[in-house]
Amino acid sequence: MPFHPFLSKTKLYKLLKKLCKPFYIVYEYAEFVAFMAENKDKGEINDYYNNSATYKNRYKLHDKLLLELKNKTIFYYEFGVAEGAMIKNWSSINKIKESRFVGFDSFEGLPESWEDKKEGHFDQKGNFPDIDDDRVRFVKGWFQDSVYNTLLDCHFHEQCVFHLDADLFSSTLYVLFQISPKLKAKDILIFDEFSSHDHEFKAFEIFKQCTNDKWKFEFLGAVNNYRQVAFILK
Repeated sequence: MPFHPFLSKTKLYKLLKKLCKPFYIVYEYAEFVAFMAENKDKGEINDYYNNSATYKNRYKLHDKLLLELKNKTIFYYEFGVAEGAMIKNWSSINKIKESRFVGFDSFEGLPESWEDKKEGHFDQKGNFPDIDDDRVRFVKGWFQDSVYNTLLDCHFHEQCVFHLDADLFSSTLYVLFQISPKLKAKDILIFDEFSSHDHEFKAFEIFKQCTNDKWKFEFLGAVNNYRQVAFILK
């Protein structure tokens, strides 16, 4: 007889879940450490291990990529904009007239708590960043209400940069599947909180499994001990 009827009837599954959850969390963390170990000597930029990791270091990764892309037509899509610092950085350095920069955000903050931040953190009171550039536009709304329809009218024939700064597992995974049909060789994916191993890292690993390794994601670099990580599609 299967064991699950007994667990269900006795409600011992509740105890089993409680006992096993810590081991699953440790397993997820070990998966992330394995990724770090595999890539510690790779990439055009890699500061592992950095004892002085700081938020501003993220610009080192982005500016490294911009060295190759600042004089090319690119389509830059950012998922999680907040104050708009990074989309402003990309649009101010890449001056090509045909480039486009699209930022998706609710501009109302996190829909749920994440790491040490509470629901509503990053709230911009619904206001868009002040960027005076007609190549830049913002799409307001929760991703499940805004991303799919907006992407239908976007262009992807030039090299694309997808900046995933959604923080949350569910948001990141949703975006990955929405951009999946648009991906092509030489497109770049940047994760802003990749070391959040049960969120962005977990979403990326599940996405790769579900797409049956359709793409090879070549490691380009990382800063802040894999907090920010970039890949290029091969």
